[in-house]
Amino acid sequence: MVQSKTEIRKQILSIRGSIDQVQKEVLNQKIIRQILSLPYYCTAGTVMVYLNAPDEVQTTEIAQHILQSGKRLIVPYCGTGEIVPHEIFDLQNDIAIGKFGIREPRADHRKPISSKDIDFILVPGVAFDREGNRIGFGKGYYDRFLPMLRSDVCIAGLAYSFQIVERIAVQEHDYKMSLLITENGVIYPG
Repeated sequence: MVQSKTEIRKQILSIRGSIDQVQKEVLNQKIIRQILSLPYYCTAGTVMVYLNAPDEVQTTEIAQHILQSGKRLIVPYCGTGEIVPHEIFDLQNDIAIGKFGIREPRADHRKPISSKDIDFILVPGVAFDREGNRIGFGKGYYDRFLPMLRSDVCIAGLAYSFQIVERIAVQEHDYKMSLLITENGVIYPG
């Protein structure tokens, strides 16, 4: 029998919260190496990445790499109840702590862009299965946003390997990932 999303969410968040910082940093570095070697990332001109919460896969270093490599860095702003993509030019000056304690574009530095401009996106999640299904925090932000992207955009879920579960019960509105990136490698669904 497939566990409910609520049960999976509770179980994975408990595990994720128990990992110490040193171990988490080792895992994060392996995930960053996976991202940097992906052709989808290497050829993308505009990359959208979430700004991580403390227990999520860390994205600050990859965001810095995006800026340093001359790519456009796009981050989500969720203050309106929906994801609005915004371009960021400086991680120090363009970011503030916002809703839910998550880093987001500062009000005076917001530059919204069209979702159609995004070439590659890194998506957070509480859990994923090998078919590319995702469990978030249950608010549906990404499930509503991802269909607005171009059909050729690579949608990559970022996760630690323990966040990959056997099977997630899906609903009509759930949106699949193109691939999953963990410290152990890239998983291509299907």
